[in-house]
Amino acid sequence: MRIHALLILSAFLIAGCHPSTEKAAIVRQLQDYPESRVQDIYKSFCQDNLGPGHLIPDPEYAKNYLHYEILSFREDLDSLRYTVPELMYCPVGDQGNYIRVDLSAVLGGLISEEAFLDALVRSANEGRQVSPEEWVDKWNGIARIIRKDFPHIPGAKVDLERIDSLIKEGDLIIHHSEAFEAAYHPHYRIVAKDIFETELKPLIDRNDDSEHPTGKAK
Repeated sequence: MRIHALLILSAFLIAGCHPSTEKAAIVRQLQDYPESRVQDIYKSFCQDNLGPGHLIPDPEYAKNYLHYEILSFREDLDSLRYTVPELMYCPVGDQGNYIRVDLSAVLGGLISEEAFLDALVRSANEGRQVSPEEWVDKWNGIARIIRKDFPHIPGAKVDLERIDSLIKEGDLIIHHSEAFEAAYHPHYRIVAKDIFETELKPLIDRNDDSEHPTGKAK
């Protein structure tokens, strides 16, 4: 349900508020993915600031892993376990330094595996990142916004406390929540914004809707 996201957005409008970029990004996340938890909001902002979270020193391994996931994704679709999401790509965080690109873009033939892999490797190895210290400082500000303006996200208090503990232990990269995984079965990679806009987005946008597995280009 999108109820909690719509209620939050309505509260902003009624109060005459002008949400910060962080607030606006959280509202967008809850509108696009209503089953998001604080953990998923954290992951979106973290990806925006830290990028993929690690370098890709072995492109051959990355190629094999990507190919395996694409095959698994196709098997899941063929068995009707779930469907391709409507959003083929979307920005992460509030700055949109990186774009989540769904693997359906490759499955549907809009982007070749080779072009996609090349974009991933360069995004991981060359993309913009902030230092871990800068990220933690930014997250602390986002956490304050969530505590103040988004307390009705299910499990918000517990998730915030757990994330604080993970950060203190030096664990900055976390997975999606179980609720997000169950609702959306995410199969995507993040690509640096400039690479996406100049190389991948044109390939997606120039294709007809009929070429996408769901009949939707975006």
